[in-house]
Amino acid sequence: MPSRRSILAGLAALAAVLPGTSWAETGGLDLAKYRGKVVYVDFWASWCGPCKLSFPFMQQLAARYPAGDVAVVTINLDRQRGAAEAFLRQVRSTLPVVYDPAGNLASTWKVADMPTSLVFDRKGVMRFRHQGFFPGKAAEYNAHIAQLMRENG
Repeated sequence: MPSRRSILAGLAALAAVLPGTSWAETGGLDLAKYRGKVVYVDFWASWCGPCKLSFPFMQQLAARYPAGDVAVVTINLDRQRGAAEAFLRQVRSTLPVVYDPAGNLASTWKVADMPTSLVFDRKGVMRFRHQGFFPGKAAEYNAHIAQLMRENG
């Protein structure tokens, strides 16, 4: 598990493994815009029941904090993009999505459970890893974000 990896390096890895069309289709991913932010990266798949529960939480998280302070990025692992798109319509997500059908990013970050969320501080250091999503732990997840928000980058 990468314990001290920067989000910028991690997102640069995204650029290296995903075809250019994926970047264009997601509106592009400006790596520089994450510098200085707390970043919540969530790996998910359309077949994952707990993932359906996590999307409302992530939507609320993104809405709670100014975009300049917190970024939520989702990474989809479906092999069939249509399944992912149907899921996103069902959960009414407005969050950015990076498609990783080959699972390269999941492998890099040693993601074994769906969903898995990685939470990075303003310096780009991964500080928290949430394996699975449990609504009863939402206060804990929020406390992690709040802690990182209080820290100066």
